[in-house]
This record gives sequence, C-alpha cells and structure tokens, in this order.
Amino acid sequence: MANKMVGRPRKFDDADVLHRAAQAFLQDGFEAASYEHIAAAMGLSKPSLYNAFGNKTALFERVVSEYADQAHKFIVASFSNAKSLDQAVEDLFQGAAQFYSRPEDPSIGCLLIGTALPATSQYANIRDTLTSFTLSLETSLEEVVSSRYERDAKKIGKSPTEIATHISSLIFALAVRARMGLSREQLSDIAKKLAALIH
Repeated sequence: MANKMVGRPRKFDDADVLHRAAQAFLQDGFEAASYEHIAAAMGLSKPSLYNAFGNKTALFERVVSEYADQAHKFIVASFSNAKSLDQAVEDLFQGAAQFYSRPEDPSIGCLLIGTALPATSQYANIRDTLTSFTLSLETSLEEVVSSRYERDAKKIGKSPTEIATHISSLIFALAVRARMGLSREQLSDIAKKLAALIH
C-alpha cells in the first residue's frame, strides 16, 4: 500500500514572499490590492498563499508586523553609529529618503504610513502594531541619545525624550512626502531640511 503524503513542504522563503506582498500592498493599497494580484506578485498560487498566510487581512497584518520590525531595526541602526547627534540625525534622514524612494521612478513611500495607517480605523491589529512600533521606536531612539549623544543633546537644550519624539514625528512627515511621489533628489533635499530642525 502506497504511503500517503501528509502535506507538501513549503518551497519558498517567507521573508522573500512577504517582501513581495509588501510591495504589492504599498503599490495598490490594502483595499484595492486583489488576492489574485498579491499571489502573482508573491509567485504563489492562491491556494498556496491562503494555506501559508490565511486571507488577505491576515496576510496584511503579517506583512505590516514584519515591515514594522525591519523599519525599527533600520532606523535605530542608521542613528547609532555617528560621532555626533547632528551627523546621526543627518544619516538617519538621508537613509530614510533613500529607503522611501526609487532611483528613477517617483517615490512610493512607507508601508506603515502610506498603506497601514489608513487601515487603522477598521483593523485593530494594524492600529496596535503601529502604536507599538511608534512607542518602541521612540524608546530605542531615546536610549541611543542617552548612551551616545547625551552631551550634544544638552548643548541644544533638549532631553533624549524630546529628541526621540521629534525624530519619529519628522520621519513620519518624510514618509508622507515620499507617498506624494517626489523624486529621490527632492526627497533627499526635504530630508536635509527636516534633519536641521533637530539641531
């Protein structure tokens, strides 16, 4: 009697397909992105997509959560290795401008601000993810200022908490500008001006 197959092992990398799904959601928006289009963008059949990640809402929640984790790591890393607070802020904002934009085409922006934020009124899990992301990001930035740039913070008369809040707010503002489709050069120029507000 032939052995029955219990199930096929998944033959794809979660990180890769979730990145593709994030791009599809970012391009089309949550409501407009069809399950068929997302599956095609991920290189999966609809049944495979559903079996791996659930329905579109469950997939979106997973994508937003993964994206938030990566964004947190990227922002903190970009901010942590400079010799001064001024340089750290400049590095962070220029890095964000690069991340939110594309070399030739109009900027597409940030999944959290451009796609997830409009969905928070309907989906509590998305709202909770964005709230947690913002609070944890500001805590991490505050810790970096306290440990690496405290002397510079005192020079400009701002507490680590104030600086962290200003940075996160201005990063979100940059993401909004990116969603407007600015060029990389335009976004970089705005990033420079926003960074100067922290000095």
